[in-house]
Amino acid sequence: MDPITFDNYSMMGEQEEEGPICIESTFLTMRVMENYLKSFEYFLLVSCVCSTFLQIYVLLKAVKYIRRATGDECLHVFLLSMTMGDLLLTSFCYPIEQLREQEIIKPPQWINVAQHFLTWVGLSASSASLILLNADKLLYFKFPLRYANWVTSFKGVSLAVFVWFGCFVFVFICWYLECFTCEDDCRQLMILPNKVVMYIVFTVSACIAPSLTSLGVAIYILNVVTSHRTKLSDENGNSSHALATRLRTFYFIFMTTIFTVGTLLPYRIYNIQRQLTPRETDEISCGSIIFSWTCLYFVSLNAILNPIITVTVLPQYRFQWLCKRLGSSSSPAAVYV
Repeated sequence: MDPITFDNYSMMGEQEEEGPICIESTFLTMRVMENYLKSFEYFLLVSCVCSTFLQIYVLLKAVKYIRRATGDECLHVFLLSMTMGDLLLTSFCYPIEQLREQEIIKPPQWINVAQHFLTWVGLSASSASLILLNADKLLYFKFPLRYANWVTSFKGVSLAVFVWFGCFVFVFICWYLECFTCEDDCRQLMILPNKVVMYIVFTVSACIAPSLTSLGVAIYILNVVTSHRTKLSDENGNSSHALATRLRTFYFIFMTTIFTVGTLLPYRIYNIQRQLTPRETDEISCGSIIFSWTCLYFVSLNAILNPIITVTVLPQYRFQWLCKRLGSSSSPAAVYV
């Protein structure tokens, strides 16, 4: 992943050999920081396993609805694309990273290289797929009469394939241009002083720009939906269920967008600031290190919690047994959502 100044193992080693590596306070000591980081990493490791099963469930549901050809295939294609990116992260990239940081395993260099490479591919593809979800919903609410002609299942699949191909090529080019460098075992990626600008361009292109683009589109759609809510109701006549399902899907995309921006951007922005204005070790407080690691953990939480939002908000993806217990329906009518 991104270059990280400290990891748990190096912190403990440096503490034993050189003393504290950060400025301690009354409550935030080295021991407190180490326990916090270890606890959070174990939590992420367990959460990745649980989230992986949810993501597989979402993928199977998405394939099912795509095959039905109910008129909303693009929604499910883009959701499938986003979930595939999250699954790549939670089933391989993040577990390898956490197990490696905890010294539970010592992967060979090629595994570490693959983990770093696929982490960026997964993050980029997931963010780009979220843009497609927002664009799909924008076209529907802005041009409802032309939507069926503009957006087809073939175009949706083609866009999803193009996104994944583009992400692979983009990350490969950045790797080929040596935006990053790694140690002998490639446990961590490092940035050379003369490559900081390339790293910033890469981070902005792969994470910050897609997230902000999705946020801008989502806010615009929210304004369209809010200002035309009465018109939408009139267009649907007595079909209140169709309108409710349609709006519920939009709110799912909006919530996912806000959650993505809130979890991905803080660490990216903080890391860019850290690269532009580096500080000496003796000037860093333990609170700053905890903040940096917490922001990094939030990046992992994005992929972990996305399927929970999906199965909670989208009626098509809810668990049928849970819906029956709660007395609600998990199989809405075949209307565009």
